[in-house]
Amino acid sequence: VFLSAFRAEPDLCTSVASDILRFKEVDPAARGGQGLLGVYLFYKGVHALACARVAGHYWRRRGEAGKLIARLLQSEGSDIAARHAQPRTAGITIDHATGVVIGETSVVGDNVYLMHDVTLGATGTGNAHDRHPKIGAGAFLGAKSTVLGNIHVGEGATIAASALVNKPVPPGYTAVGVPARLL
Repeated sequence: VFLSAFRAEPDLCTSVASDILRFKEVDPAARGGQGLLGVYLFYKGVHALACARVAGHYWRRRGEAGKLIARLLQSEGSDIAARHAQPRTAGITIDHATGVVIGETSVVGDNVYLMHDVTLGATGTGNAHDRHPKIGAGAFLGAKSTVLGNIHVGEGATIAASALVNKPVPPGYTAVGVPARLL
């Protein structure tokens, strides 16, 4: 399933490789002697992202049978670590990948770092399709942080551990507290 997707959409392989390289670069635990293959084999955040990326391929391109494969892969990714929409950016790191929830219409930029128990969610169940956050490149989201609604977290912004963000965060700012305030 993975090889077929990588052959049909070579950018998928490039994105997974970018995730692995970025993970090795930013996570001290991944810098040991295991190399890039070790990061791919032993880090569940990488597994969850790879499943989500390949699921996105099947969802977009393969009709009803593809949607079934996509749902299976999405379920596998959820069992590993997270419910993750179809990421189309590179270098995402999901450290300690347990409990990460990324809503269907969320957008996560390049080189974003997510700790465990991060939620990118909606504020309700209305009919508006685009109801999840957009996270700019290079942002850092701390453990147990929550970003709700169709809001933007700017490039290089930091969301502190356990923060609840329900308003936009400008590039380079830090959001702390419940509800979050900007520093």
